[in-house]
Amino acid sequence: MAGNLRTLGARTLRMTRREVHALFPGDPRTRYDDGMLAWSLAFHASYFAFVAEVLPGWLFGPLGVVLFLRYFNRWHEALHSDQRVGSRWHPARALLVVVSPIYLGRPQLEELHVMHHREEGSEADPDREMMHPGPLRAALLCLVQPELLAWWYLRRRGLDARLAVDMFTHAAIWSALMWIGGLRGFIAYNLVVRVGNMLAWLVFAWLVHQPWLYGHVDPPELPRPLRWLWIAVVGRENYLGVRFHFLHHLFSAVPDRRLPALARRLAPATAETTPEGA
Repeated sequence: MAGNLRTLGARTLRMTRREVHALFPGDPRTRYDDGMLAWSLAFHASYFAFVAEVLPGWLFGPLGVVLFLRYFNRWHEALHSDQRVGSRWHPARALLVVVSPIYLGRPQLEELHVMHHREEGSEADPDREMMHPGPLRAALLCLVQPELLAWWYLRRRGLDARLAVDMFTHAAIWSALMWIGGLRGFIAYNLVVRVGNMLAWLVFAWLVHQPWLYGHVDPPELPRPLRWLWIAVVGRENYLGVRFHFLHHLFSAVPDRRLPALARRLAPATAETTPEGA
């Protein structure tokens, strides 16, 4: 599949990657790291407010899921941004929202996503299981995504000293959050992050690769009420990244907000084009 995408991009889209990136350059990573840090801080603040009984559970639930999804989206956009611009380290890259006591380090999680782009749909794609055509099976696998990808990575790469430290640190952070929150916090925190993480991966690993959406350079808009709700909950850039996910795979450095303009430039000759083997 990855080879088919590269072939399609070179042969059918009639624009080289250099031409596309000259017209639609990537953003500096800090543009998204700043947002990632803000949403991470907001999520943790909402959890501590819940533990302190300032924020009621009925509000922490949906609010926590939305804050997590916003954080997740900024991280995804940061990963595809221009890594050469901005600081080499940013606090957002350390203040992760830890979804599980078994959680890979940030470099490994980002490496796995790059592998998904490079090996999409093949045996070497770490997201392949979560792309299962059946929505129920896909949802269940997305629910255990942290453990699934940790097992996938450790089987193939092993556990080096740096990763061991990162995973121990994440387990310690998760344990500290559980200790602070007690049983009430344990239940609420894990429910919120699991639901948020499952929804994020169900969209990016399953929904966006369905044939009615994937393979189209200029796909149709979602129904207006759903589109407005989507934008209100997780933002316009996320909606565009989902709608134009096929273009995102072809030109992953192009910012999501620029994908409609790229589609308009490519659509006259390529609208409704499906990759070979899809």
